Amino acid sequence: MDMNTAITAFLRHCRAERDLSDNTLKAYRQDLRELSNYLVQGHPSPDSPGELAAYAEWLTTVRTLAPATVKRRLACLRALFAWAERRGEISASPFRTAELRVRLPRRLPRCLTAVELRKLFASRRDRGAAIALAILLLFTTGMRVSELTALTVADIDLERRTLRVRGKGNRERLVFLASADVVSELRSFLKTEGRHRASPRAYLFHNKVGGRLSTDQIRRGLRAVAANAGIPRRITPHMLRHSAATSLLEAGIDIRFVQRLLGHRSISTTEIYTQVSDERLKQAVLKANTLGRLRAG
Repeated sequence: MDMNTAITAFLRHCRAERDLSDNTLKAYRQDLRELSNYLVQGHPSPDSPGELAAYAEWLTTVRTLAPATVKRRLACLRALFAWAERRGEISASPFRTAELRVRLPRRLPRCLTAVELRKLFASRRDRGAAIALAILLLFTTGMRVSELTALTVADIDLERRTLRVRGKGNRERLVFLASADVVSELRSFLKTEGRHRASPRAYLFHNKVGGRLSTDQIRRGLRAVAANAGIPRRITPHMLRHSAATSLLEAGIDIRFVQRLLGHRSISTTEIYTQVSDERLKQAVLKANTLGRLRAG
């Protein structure tokens, strides 16, 4: 199998037949560009377990990529080989027998502090109604930004206070509108520019011609609001998702419910938020300094 030809055909397949998001396609192109550069340098194609291990070693030692990036590069290559195997281009993917293990450091999700959240919500209307509503929904539902921009009018049920969300792997789930205030703001937003939302298939967040608002536009709007609010660090939509999960657990919501709300396949993915919650509890206890208060009294 000619690898460069396979890369071109695989990306065409992903774009035309798998209906992947723009962000996923962009990541796939970046991951496979790395492989193309590797081949240009005269390295053999990683289509055997040994050569696959050599490629993984090159990513780690020569390119000195972070473990998470190496793992993503390999995951994309695994998808390419699986596609080639289904098409009969190769007899078996080298991933079937290769022994690859990329250890990821256990990092806690980056959440916003209570002070940052208050500042953000006080300034969220600075960039208009769409960004204001996007911030509100990202925090109160825990949606991914790609899920948010994919919402259509048909996905909204204001009577039941639910949104139908299509997550990773095109899996559907329901998320819930947290309060009457959220419902009211969403209803008001739907009434504006009605000509763009006349069809049930119309996007909730649309551009000037009625097309889907890009995730980058949401990100830029969020960063602008955070800057106006005087928040110095870079704020991302995913940090709002992390903050939503942590806030729910701190409010006593069962972790299984949080797992369903976020659309996690595995409970272990959701469990990392309990560590954030525990760390906040630890800091609160240290700050309380009950023994010091007793001695001071």
